[in-house]
Amino acid sequence: MSDLVSVIITAYNAEKFIAEAIESVLNQTHQNLELILVNDGSRDATLEIMKSTRPWITVL
Repeated sequence: MSDLVSVIITAYNAEKFIAEAIESVLNQTHQNLELILVNDGSRDATLEIMKSTRPWITVL
């Protein structure tokens, strides 16, 4: 089994780009992946977009 790779994405008011950033990580060939999304108090739809992704992704 390959090593665990943790990717942390922090975002503030990034609704225009956050879905693309998440998909970019998910499209990597490495299989043993942990994705952590951190919303930094966004006032747009960033948090909602983060929460609508895969259930195994951690959203803070």
